[in-house]
Amino acid sequence: MKILLITALLSISIVIGLAACSTSGSSSALDDTKWFLRFYAEPGDLISVIDGTEITATFDSAEDRVSGSSGCNTYFGEYKVEDDKLSILEMAYTERACLSPEGVMEQEQEYLFILSNALSFQADDTTLTIFCSGGLQLYFTTSAGTQ
Repeated sequence: MKILLITALLSISIVIGLAACSTSGSSSALDDTKWFLRFYAEPGDLISVIDGTEITATFDSAEDRVSGSSGCNTYFGEYKVEDDKLSILEMAYTERACLSPEGVMEQEQEYLFILSNALSFQADDTTLTIFCSGGLQLYFTTSAGTQ
């Protein structure tokens, strides 16, 4: 009888644990989409991505990894989502130097800094806003063209 009770409790715990894992975040709109950065910095003083550069982010839900282009280099790292909270962990990137267009390296450094300080996000089928420490934001769309 004691073994049956322990088995039943263990089975219930496993089912509850699996259900919690499958609903632990609202990341479905975030995941497995290639996002294109449009603007970054503080709301009310947003900076457009430099013409001729492309900054992207793809959140791979199977690997819990984020990767993309930071304008010149590529980057990658782990991410964690809990409800609308977003953390970017252990980010790394290649170290090429790009001389044009002017300002691309500064833009890249700002983007990587802001992304590494992600706190939360809001996403739907076509837009993603990542809210970061210091009141900074990253605004993405699913379209590669200018919007």
